[in-house]
This record gives sequence, structure tokens and C-alpha cells, in this order.
Amino acid sequence: MWQIENEFKVIIGGNTYINTPNILVYKGTSLFTIRRSDDGLLGIDFDVYDKQGKRAATIKKGVIVQGNQSEYTITTGMDRYTLTENKTGAVICDIKKRSQAVNAELEVSVKLYTPDGFLFDATPTKTNIGGMQMTGCVMSNCGAGIVIG
Repeated sequence: MWQIENEFKVIIGGNTYINTPNILVYKGTSLFTIRRSDDGLLGIDFDVYDKQGKRAATIKKGVIVQGNQSEYTITTGMDRYTLTENKTGAVICDIKKRSQAVNAELEVSVKLYTPDGFLFDATPTKTNIGGMQMTGCVMSNCGAGIVIG
């Protein structure tokens, strides 16, 4: 069984979220869910959409479980999962767990759009949102790290 997590440290887009269950809330909806399994493994759930609002992939428990294989390549390895756009070779999503996540329990970089076309670009070193750039920030014990109306 997986449960909503109360204590954790994750790095998303070069920023650290400690005990902050809602990493990004967009128009009242949390786009990321952090959960922990009974055996202690930390996971993250979210969907990746393309510019047209079409779902490119679904991530459950920190694993890419569904992806448009005609347009994206899913690579799985020891504690690391990536989604790469076939046309450009760009890595759209990179999830590092346990042994691969050096500074936290989970490290995620992702370039995703919301279904209505809003871009959330979280590279390994920074987060770009609507013209704003965040890097090296720490959000601790917050209800939400980033809220966009």
C-alpha cells in the first residue's frame, strides 16, 4: 500500500521541497503527488502533457507507466527512469530514485505542459515558470511549494 507522505525531501527542477506535499498547484489542482510505500520507498505521481495538451506520459510511484511510444522513448534502469522525445532527442522527464538521487530521496526534472498549455520547465538545475526562474530555493513544511492561480 502507498500512503501520502508527511516527511520527505525531494528535488524538483533544482529546488528542494521538504515535507511539502503539493509541489506545484495550478488553478487549484496539485500536479504532483508524493507518496511512500509500506516498505519505505518514496514515489511521485504526475502526468506529462505536450504543447497541444495531449498526454505524453503518466508517472506512478516514480515510474513511467504509460507513454506515447510512437513519439517518446521510455528508458528504465536501476533507480532511474527517463522519457525522451524521439523527434528532437530532448529528455522530457528524468526521475532519479534512491542510489541515483544524491542529495534527496527523489530528484526529478521535467518539461511538462498542463492540458491548457501552461509550461512548467524544471531542468536539473532550475525551474522556469511563466518568465520566472527559481534555483536553489528550499520550501519546507509548506502546504504548497508553488501556487499558480
